[in-house]
Amino acid sequence: MDAYIVKDLLHYCNVTLKSTPHIEKAATSYYDLTFVLKGEMTFSVDGEYYTVRENDAILIRPGSLRERLFSDGAVKYISYNFTVFNDRFLPKRLFYENIISHDIRSLFSIFSAAHISSVYSSREKAANLLNYILLEIKDILEFETNNKHVISIIKHIDEHISEPITLSTVSDRVKLSKEYTSHIFKKETGKTVTEYINERKLFFARKMILETKYPLTYVSERVGYENYSYFSKLFKKRFGISPLKLKSTKY
Repeated sequence: MDAYIVKDLLHYCNVTLKSTPHIEKAATSYYDLTFVLKGEMTFSVDGEYYTVRENDAILIRPGSLRERLFSDGAVKYISYNFTVFNDRFLPKRLFYENIISHDIRSLFSIFSAAHISSVYSSREKAANLLNYILLEIKDILEFETNNKHVISIIKHIDEHISEPITLSTVSDRVKLSKEYTSHIFKKETGKTVTEYINERKLFFARKMILETKYPLTYVSERVGYENYSYFSKLFKKRFGISPLKLKSTKY
């Protein structure tokens, strides 16, 4: 369960406002993650100002001196206040420009209530989804690179992730030797090509579970794992929750 980040979800909201209310300057005792879907919001964090626009996010850490400025423009945002088991899996940045990917929007849509209810199952569901969102952000940031070969490798893997894919098929596609493909990918990302393929297969499986009604055994086979028990073990290790429990989170 070391990949499970969120310890407790203290507050959640998903709202559209005609203006942004002012929040007085004060030190926070929890993590505050805010995504802006439309409009913009401005925060002061430890004396520095950050304007969070559409598709951006801000992650304010405990102990930070935070203030949210008043704005009379319309804004739609999603905010989470939470505590963690261990912050080593958390993304390290404070401000995230254009971070809301298609997968993150899909996760938003699964739990779209305006505020979290007091019912435990609702809180647990929102916390589980927040955990996947944090892992998705970390995954996006891990593979930022300007190397054109690595960009081509990642693009090819992501576009063919539901197909049989290996280091050999990737290197053939990008017209590089297996040795050079392995070298530059490891150098730029810190992962081997095979590690990246296996990780993306698990993310693709998670997406299928969240967005379709396929049986879990079909999902497992679709991403190349004929042994469902082994797939479930890998999935739980990566996301901190079993495929079966994730599937039940949808309902």
